[in-house]
Amino acid sequence: EDYTLDQFPLRDRFRQIKSLFHYYAMRRGDNNDIYIADGYAAKVEYPLNPESVAHATKRFGDFYEKFLKDTGSKVYMAVVPDKGYYLAQPNGYLAMDYQAMFDSLKQQLPWATHVDITDCLSFEDYYRTDTHWRQENLIRAAKTLCDAMGISAPEQIRSTVLERPFYGVYYGQAALPMKPDVLAVLEMEYL
Repeated sequence: EDYTLDQFPLRDRFRQIKSLFHYYAMRRGDNNDIYIADGYAAKVEYPLNPESVAHATKRFGDFYEKFLKDTGSKVYMAVVPDKGYYLAQPNGYLAMDYQAMFDSLKQQLPWATHVDITDCLSFEDYYRTDTHWRQENLIRAAKTLCDAMGISAPEQIRSTVLERPFYGVYYGQAALPMKPDVLAVLEMEYL
């Protein structure tokens, strides 16, 4: 049964027609919880799930207690927000309370030095059709992390653009026509 759903003739075309109808004709702000703002596709992440944050902090805490607590290690933490942090509210979409999440993490993980990288990023630093950062745009955030840890950032970084187009996860979920992203890969001595 699952196989036949994927093998339905013109399935992707029908999905696209439905999505275009809902998004443009019906003027819905999102399709399958995916919205497009400023040419970037993002997912509606609302509301904040406190249980999920508590579960994550419990896991981090368990790991710290078991492997790091008695080692004298310095522990750093930086929260990488999703694109919605930068896109949702300015474009009229619901967004989780990121500040509540940041505050909760700081409170529940007092043994970690928290490094704020939100000012180092913008929605343009993410792929237009996917959830991930664009590697070539990570340098500012990486430098902020290195500065916070008191280490120097690598100097010799090369960027190689891949020839194949990249269609991210939101491209498939939205079922809307979008231009593919271009992938660039960072290369350095360590990698």
